[in-house]
Amino acid sequence: MGTEILAIACDQQILRSYTLPFAGSVLVRTGQEVEAGEPLAEIKMPERYQVFDVVNGLKINPSNIERHIERLVGEPVKAGDVVAQKSGLISRIFRAPQDGMVVAIRDGRITLALGEKKLQVLATYPGTVVEIIPERGAVVAVQGLLLQGVWGNGLNSSGELVSLDAAEPAAGKKQPTADLQGKIAVVPHVATKAAFSALLSREPAGLVLGSVMPELLPDLEQAPLPVMVLVGYGEYEIDALSKAMLRQMEDQTVYLNANEADASEQSRPDLILPGKAQVSPGLFREELRLEVGRRVRLLGKPYTGSTGEIVELPEEPEKFASGLVMRTVVVRREDDLIVRIPRENVELILE
Repeated sequence: MGTEILAIACDQQILRSYTLPFAGSVLVRTGQEVEAGEPLAEIKMPERYQVFDVVNGLKINPSNIERHIERLVGEPVKAGDVVAQKSGLISRIFRAPQDGMVVAIRDGRITLALGEKKLQVLATYPGTVVEIIPERGAVVAVQGLLLQGVWGNGLNSSGELVSLDAAEPAAGKKQPTADLQGKIAVVPHVATKAAFSALLSREPAGLVLGSVMPELLPDLEQAPLPVMVLVGYGEYEIDALSKAMLRQMEDQTVYLNANEADASEQSRPDLILPGKAQVSPGLFREELRLEVGRRVRLLGKPYTGSTGEIVELPEEPEKFASGLVMRTVVVRREDDLIVRIPRENVELILE
């Protein structure tokens, strides 16, 4: 497992690739300004398929099937067009139920692709198209503030960022209802299902949770709105650097992209506040690596969520209490405590 790059950055060029799962049509051009939710590429697909059994449907001899089929494979049809028929005293006709195309005639059956739907890939924040990915999509760039988390449920939205002191109101206070509509709410910690349900009842556009108890993950996954976990699973403080970034974003329109996190930086969940600086097409961020002086955020108990600076990178692996032998990093935390932890337990902070 390699070191993750955690982006906490002000006035950073933010780049995201948006691609279709297979070849389609790109709808934008290089240099074009796009808004959040704007289609970048699309694939036109059949809405549904219908299979008609010619032999049994028309009550004909299988050896004469070709005489009764009126259309060829690849031929378009309009609603009501005759696709197959049997003439005679008792005539039988199969008509296309809606516009479409004949896609197969095989084993005495006709398959129609009917209707049309579009699979689109949409921009999740406003920016400038800096690269076209032929037949697949585009790369969109924006200059602004970027804060990444450790987990997301795959949804996205935008709204005014507001900070809440707690997930539930104080005892004796009436539970607010729908008071967070259109807003992205930041909550330091959520400990119970009741607290999470209380948040959902306030109908926010999205949630940024500092930390959550692990047993709540199934509820977060099923939430009808984007949810991002900033620090981790357990009861952890939001680090000072992230708190400062959230204060800068507060009361402004932000874009929450709760991407499902994996080993790729492209898929990290993030919170973006676009700035006004001009982007430079083709200016891609250089690859980062562990170096003395770099700021990092720590993972794993008892240091989860704390930040510090790398002061040493020992070359020789060390044996930890768990029995594992791993390469280490020595970090001076913000409270001046010096800790030695596995390199896999740090995330680089991009500043």
